[in-house]
Amino acid sequence: MMLCLIEWRPIESMPVALRIFRSSASGALLALMLAVGGGPVTAQQSSNAKLTVRSHVPGLKITLLSKLPKAPETVSPAEMCGPPFNPKSEGGKVAAALGWGVTAEAQLGTYQAVSFAGGFENAASGTCEISGGNVAIFSGGQLVAVIYADKSGKASIGRISMASNGLRILDGDLVPMPVGDVRLTSEHAIEVLPLANEEPVCDGRGIVPNIYGRPVIEARKAVIARGWKPFRSPPSSYPDHEGEDLRKDGIVEATGCVGTGLAFCSYYYRNGDMELGVTSVGDGKPTVSAYDIACEPSKWHKAD
Repeated sequence: MMLCLIEWRPIESMPVALRIFRSSASGALLALMLAVGGGPVTAQQSSNAKLTVRSHVPGLKITLLSKLPKAPETVSPAEMCGPPFNPKSEGGKVAAALGWGVTAEAQLGTYQAVSFAGGFENAASGTCEISGGNVAIFSGGQLVAVIYADKSGKASIGRISMASNGLRILDGDLVPMPVGDVRLTSEHAIEVLPLANEEPVCDGRGIVPNIYGRPVIEARKAVIARGWKPFRSPPSSYPDHEGEDLRKDGIVEATGCVGTGLAFCSYYYRNGDMELGVTSVGDGKPTVSAYDIACEPSKWHKAD
């Protein structure tokens, strides 16, 4: 069984799992092949005739579907990676009742997106190892569509998170990176789209360029060009050798670096009432793994 590694960090939600394939040439019948070792379970196509779905991201597919299978007995408990996520949406409760470990849920217009997993295993540096993932789209408690990774490709799905214009899908690697966005492009149309070159934030008051996977020295130039000013945090109360090296190289906003494991570092930038928090991974030449936005000073990070 092939497993994906997902970072387990407070600023991010948890990951997900399950495989889907067409069992006939016409595609009239769908089956769910459980990535955690279960056999194929036939599933009805969604009866939501008004809804249309489409993916523009190679390796990611979305299909209409009306029923999730029960999780096989081989599913490992989500508790292996810390306290389990407690779903609040009807769709999340449906997935949990079927035995899946729900990892995240988010609103998409009138629909509810739910990510869930079939296998959980603790890994080093506070990370969690999980099986490949999928995203279920519900209307109330009724499943209407599922997003999945084509098993013949290299793409994977780890979890979902909120984005400015919809939802973001992150892959299932050790340090999750975004692979596409999910948007409600009309009242009855859901599309999976590639990441845009720039993302409007805080109701359009700010712009964040696509800095995922870029070296920090390049990423900071890109955000500074968009009006974000580096914030120099107070000196750390603990040894911060990696941060010291970065600050000596002119990256004065480097702070909170962890010198072991995956060597995470944080960086903060401000633009009016907005704050951009960036996270990098790796030592020597760290690359951006995530960012988040605070749209008002009361939500800015608390500097030491």
